[in-house]
Amino acid sequence: MSRALILRTVVICAPILCVVLLIDYAFDTWLLPKPPPYNPWTTMWIVVLVAPPVIFLLIWQGERMRKALTDLAQERATRVEEAEKARDDAQAATRAKSTFLASMSHEIRTPLNGVLGMTQALRAKDLDPEAHEMVETIRESGATLMTIVNDVLDLSKIESGHMDILPVDARLADVVESCCRLFKLEASVKGLELCATIDPSVPDRLSFDATRVRQCLCNLVSNAIKFTDRGRITIRVSAAKEVDGRTNLSIAVADTGPGIDGKTQDRLFQAFSQADQSTTRRHGGTGLGLAISRDLARLMGGDIVVKSRPGAGAEFTLSFLAAPASRPAPKPRAPAAPIFKETPDQRVSRMRGARILLTDDNAINRQVARLFLQPQGAEITEADNGREALDLLEKQPFDLVLLDCNMPVMDGMEAIVRIRSSGQPWSTLPVIALTANAMSGDRERLLALGMSGYVSKPVDRLELYAEIERVLGAAAEASPRTAPVASGIPANDGPDLGDVLRTIERIAKR
Repeated sequence: MSRALILRTVVICAPILCVVLLIDYAFDTWLLPKPPPYNPWTTMWIVVLVAPPVIFLLIWQGERMRKALTDLAQERATRVEEAEKARDDAQAATRAKSTFLASMSHEIRTPLNGVLGMTQALRAKDLDPEAHEMVETIRESGATLMTIVNDVLDLSKIESGHMDILPVDARLADVVESCCRLFKLEASVKGLELCATIDPSVPDRLSFDATRVRQCLCNLVSNAIKFTDRGRITIRVSAAKEVDGRTNLSIAVADTGPGIDGKTQDRLFQAFSQADQSTTRRHGGTGLGLAISRDLARLMGGDIVVKSRPGAGAEFTLSFLAAPASRPAPKPRAPAAPIFKETPDQRVSRMRGARILLTDDNAINRQVARLFLQPQGAEITEADNGREALDLLEKQPFDLVLLDCNMPVMDGMEAIVRIRSSGQPWSTLPVIALTANAMSGDRERLLALGMSGYVSKPVDRLELYAEIERVLGAAAEASPRTAPVASGIPANDGPDLGDVLRTIERIAKR
């Protein structure tokens, strides 16, 4: 390296020396008035003594800089490569985690569907008090396990950035009212008063994610009831100044419980953390509810804060941003005069006589659905997979298909695509996805494939009824001559004229 530098210095200094001597000679010869005899040695020695060290130093510094830039470029390339590898590893880990959670969610929901489904069927029967208490214990345990599964999935979606906030036009008063209805009985059992007030400044209709707001509020109210032994739970709703055209809403949930000290408040919102170790033993839970609720509130542009001191109760305040409603509130319709009080069984009277193709590879899931539907008068035909369902559709008419997604031979996704693209009369048949696929985006993906409705497992009996009612109602409006017709009479009140006419029409078609 030194020899090369010396050679480059000599090569650069030689032209410099020649140029300097020429300039010096010209200056001495023509520019001076009385030029002395020209002597090049002084100039030559000055150039030789000054130029080489300076040139050498400049070349040496340039080489050092070039080497440093080369090393920096190599280091940058290495770091970029490492970052890309780390990113790819993180994405692979996220995909593996999502796949694992989706698989575990499906595998847990499938047996839970049997547990909770059979429990709902048993609760509808005439049981003695002791048996009813046992069934209720099974139901509560299964519901608790389902809550834990949902909390873990929500936490995973938030951490991976896949949690979506979906604003819709809604009334915040309806959200608060539904939450109060949900916990009114639980509060009264403990002798607690549950009340809510809404400030007049709160707009009647706004655009916000009502589902996530309800989830956060229900978590706060549930915790308040859980940790309060006497007194009251108060919900106060207010509106603050607008932020970028959006209203800043606050929902405060105050209780008269034991209160929380400052040290405990610091870890309240940490995942898998509770006030103390005895909390889990006394009240159950995973410590995920508040952590998830705060993350959801922050995704909605707000937060959850707590004010409390020992012996003075606690107040948790949920805040979030809501945009103005995109559409004006619909004009209320004058309600028709009811002939009798409506019950859940009357709302599902469309199922009486409806021919339903139940497709699921799990025998227990089919049994649960059958126990839900047969008492409502539905005619059930079972299939083990999508291929068998298509064969049955070719052979006999149906009014509705309940279709599981994960099945051998042919799964539900392939089956719905083939149904919709078959070109057969049954290609427009209403199809409801009855599935344990309950991850974020599953519902939207299945509806995009052509499903008419979606019910996740574990199946709630009334939710299933409501979805069937909705889908069959839509089919009746689209094709009133072929779809089941609501009779308006309870399923256990015997046949009515609508049933008779529909049965005659079906017999004629066969």
